[in-house]
Amino acid sequence: MPSWLRFNTSEDPLTGIVAAAALSASLAVRVLQSVLEVAARKHDSPRLRELIGAAGGDAERLVKLAEEDGATYAAYMQARRERSPEVQAALRLAIDSPLNAARAAAGGIDLCVEAAGFTRGAIAADVAGAAALLAGAVRAILCTVDANLRAVEDEALAGAVAAERRLLEEHATGQAGKVLTAVKKASNPDWSVPPA
Repeated sequence: MPSWLRFNTSEDPLTGIVAAAALSASLAVRVLQSVLEVAARKHDSPRLRELIGAAGGDAERLVKLAEEDGATYAAYMQARRERSPEVQAALRLAIDSPLNAARAAAGGIDLCVEAAGFTRGAIAADVAGAAALLAGAVRAILCTVDANLRAVEDEALAGAVAAERRLLEEHATGQAGKVLTAVKKASNPDWSVPPA
């Protein structure tokens, strides 16, 4: 069984929400890749091939980030237990790791924005669904960033990370909304955005 499928033992470092969200994001990007491959069979283009390759690379990267996060967090917890003078350095890695996963998931949404222009009909719904899953993954991952930020002693670092996490969440939510709007308009030309 692949290591990323093991969620059933307490010793497994892949039991945290970052790993679960990154794996969910990886699956969403794989769906996007499949949709783009279907679109390429109908109307192939160099850009579609680039998007397919980017989606495949992002999906693999998200699996690696899930595995990395478990190891990084375990190292941080060990440094805390040992009262190591390196605990803040380990904490920094335990913040960078989920941030990298959130960035990668947000990048998947950016691919969805472009992919929406290449899809029509039923498969376009998969692009919107992938964007929604990715936006949820970003938000779930950022919950861990928020929790870890509470232990950061360096105020400048905490402020910079807090600003980035806020921008990441806003970007992910906004881009996912664009995908949903594009897909709805493409599948129903009479559809209009409800008034705010």
